[in-house]
Amino acid sequence: MKIIKLILLLLLSSQILFANTYYVSNSGNNDDDGSIASPFKTISYLLNIVQAGDSGLVRGGVYILEQTTKISGTQTEKIYIGRFQNEHVILAGTGNLSNGSMFRLKHNWYIFEGLEFKDGAAGMRISSNASHDSIVNCSSHNHYYDGFYLTGGASNINLVNCDAYDMFDSGTDGGNADGFSINGQDYDLGSGNKMTGCRAFNNSDDGFDVWKASYPVEITNCYSFNNGNHSGDGNGFKLGVNKTSDDKHVLKNCVAWGNKQNGFDYNDNTLPQTLYNCTAYNNFRNYKFSNIGGGPTIDDIQNCISITTTEDDVLLQTIIDNNTNSWNLVSANQANVVSDNFISTDDIVISGQRNIDGTIPDSDFLKLKNYSIFIDSGVDVGLPYNGVAPDFGAFETPTTIKVRNVETNVYNIYPNPATNFICINTSKSTYNYYIIDVFGSVVKLLRSNNKSQIINIKNLQKGIYFLIIDTKQGNAVKKFIKQ
Repeated sequence: MKIIKLILLLLLSSQILFANTYYVSNSGNNDDDGSIASPFKTISYLLNIVQAGDSGLVRGGVYILEQTTKISGTQTEKIYIGRFQNEHVILAGTGNLSNGSMFRLKHNWYIFEGLEFKDGAAGMRISSNASHDSIVNCSSHNHYYDGFYLTGGASNINLVNCDAYDMFDSGTDGGNADGFSINGQDYDLGSGNKMTGCRAFNNSDDGFDVWKASYPVEITNCYSFNNGNHSGDGNGFKLGVNKTSDDKHVLKNCVAWGNKQNGFDYNDNTLPQTLYNCTAYNNFRNYKFSNIGGGPTIDDIQNCISITTTEDDVLLQTIIDNNTNSWNLVSANQANVVSDNFISTDDIVISGQRNIDGTIPDSDFLKLKNYSIFIDSGVDVGLPYNGVAPDFGAFETPTTIKVRNVETNVYNIYPNPATNFICINTSKSTYNYYIIDVFGSVVKLLRSNNKSQIINIKNLQKGIYFLIIDTKQGNAVKKFIKQ
């Protein structure tokens, strides 16, 4: 038994010994050993050297964009290529040219992190059946075509916290330059491709373009804004056309604003699409899901918000019976719908610089006010939520309600203690009544603008509760006892 344990230890230690960390620096030399004291000079040499399980750390500086991977990692021994200690690493091409350079990812089980790609034909092209690769906290900009381009059998690719912006192709006056493109036009794509926490903005054509993707693409917590200049279409999220019977894409908690054309566009995809808790604001048209070019089909669009449009939304396809969205309550351009429901429409933070870890700084952009009619108005679609039901839109309101005190003597609650009902009389217009238990959980929500209100508390457990009366001027808090 001791001999077997010794052999296992030797095998494990040998695997560790063969996992190397190499360094690259503009001041290095490819004839050196790649250590931190004697780094390589070029990324291309690094890509020729690394084996499964190895890591390559690149020192700050500008390097050549034209690169191609040479070997695959494995599920247990991935290859990591990233920046050294948050230094600024740029891979630059020779200019915004159709025949310019790009980074070609053709192999499996890579992690690329913290790199900037710019000034090429494209940023990163993922093809040749590349699979199980992760691109994390990278940016790609000022290319002729796309920032990140998936094609040629690419599968199980995860793009996380990546930005793609300022693409422009002069040959079509901006008609083919997208931020993120998942394109199966000429070569079939694989399954399992995902984008999470990514942003696409200021691209001449579309932000996210899912074209003949062959399989479902999942897009979560992604933002697309200000796309469409020159002759480009300018859609935020474009979901078609379909190539196979599996082109059924899923968008969750995504936001589109300020785009030249549609915020969310089915683009003649005749298959059902899924949109959960998405928000569209101030696009030419916020949503376009029509039966023109195919269908009818059954789209699953739930808990979504549409506010402020130039042209009315097109929602002509057959929608499942229990779809619940903002347009079931108010029209997108109804007077005061923005000011009544949203804390801010200022996007300076959400569109600005990311945190060092790749996350986006928190802001109040399109967050719901405490008394918004969209709070707790949704249906459970399997996403986390607070309160008694999901909110509409991409940003769920925290359970804790911000209390902005107003005079409490203008509100009268009786009886107290109470058994079955409490009554409220007030001289002010109200919006929401929240009942919160001693643990801070919302156990009941009632919307009403009546100055007198009766609330049924028969089903509450005995104990102490707090009634928050929510108004535009602030919140009044009243304690009561349920007997």
